[in-house]
Amino acid sequence: MPPTAIRRYSFVDWPAVCQVHDAARVQELAAGKVDPRAFRPMLEVAEADEFFLSETLVACPAHIDEARQVLGFVSWHDSYITWLYVDPLQQRQGIGRQLLQAALDRIGPEAWTMMIAGNQAALVLYQSLGLEIVRSMPSEIEGYPCQGIRLALPTSRM
Repeated sequence: MPPTAIRRYSFVDWPAVCQVHDAARVQELAAGKVDPRAFRPMLEVAEADEFFLSETLVACPAHIDEARQVLGFVSWHDSYITWLYVDPLQQRQGIGRQLLQAALDRIGPEAWTMMIAGNQAALVLYQSLGLEIVRSMPSEIEGYPCQGIRLALPTSRM
């Protein structure tokens, strides 16, 4: 695994965060067998889905000359993990784990999130860092049906 640095999001990261989200979101919807028409680019969903209200960390190469390249990002608002995406070309290298651990360290024992059922890689990651399935329920994304899963730390009231 190449050395990765985790740092606070800056507004100059916005284009790169959009690219990571858009590539990984297509993959996420496919894993959950959600109609591909449910996809909306980050530019369209960021405000409604609390990105600008959330605290965000980005993962980037540790080399100073590549420090603006965003490999992935995690965001949270209060105790809710609102976003966790890693560039599909960078997945399976521990970047998601580093981002999620950094967020959990900051959020504390009340952390929780929602995910699309069927995204086995995400479920394994969340569970490996202590989140447990609290509830599975029918849901929808942009009007297209899916199955949602709520995960939370055992110490969370969620």
